[in-house]
Amino acid sequence: MHPTSSKDRLRKKFLEMRREMPFEDVWRLSSRVQKRFLRSSFFKDSRHLSLYSSFTNEVLTDEILARAVKEGKDVYYPSVVRGVRHLEFFKVREKSELSPGSYDIPEPASRHAQADPGVFDLVVVPGVVFDTRGARLGFGKGYYDRALKGLGCRVVGLAFEFQVLEGEKIPLEAHDIRVEAIVTEKRIIRC
Repeated sequence: MHPTSSKDRLRKKFLEMRREMPFEDVWRLSSRVQKRFLRSSFFKDSRHLSLYSSFTNEVLTDEILARAVKEGKDVYYPSVVRGVRHLEFFKVREKSELSPGSYDIPEPASRHAQADPGVFDLVVVPGVVFDTRGARLGFGKGYYDRALKGLGCRVVGLAFEFQVLEGEKIPLEAHDIRVEAIVTEKRIIRC
């Protein structure tokens, strides 16, 4: 099977599973994922990190943002640059600084504190599905793959346990960026 066909099949299956989750489950499991992440060395060792805005029942990141700001860390969120499939990152101190942007995903409303992604020591990414090798499947637009190429910082995915493939592997293509670890409500998987 062609890698794109296999990816499309996996994407459709796992997006549907995630969309069917009641928000109470998303909130409860997200809280567990975030608490596990906040206890990790990934978070403790970071000073400049990028988070994402949750969309279509992705793991929430609100607790991480609040703790990072409280601890004096610099936190950045991505914003889509239309037409060129590119991400720019802007500093955010609270969730109220986000407003619906491209694809209705909350993005930084202000463009005054743009970051050079080269300063990041950690980028936290969402995903539709991951495998235990660190392969990540997103929505298929390639924004994070392009943004992370050549950065050299740590990349960690947040996911619900059902989003991690144990035996099956996500087909990787040359442009795909792997994550170093996946944090779920049950464990940290180092890839």
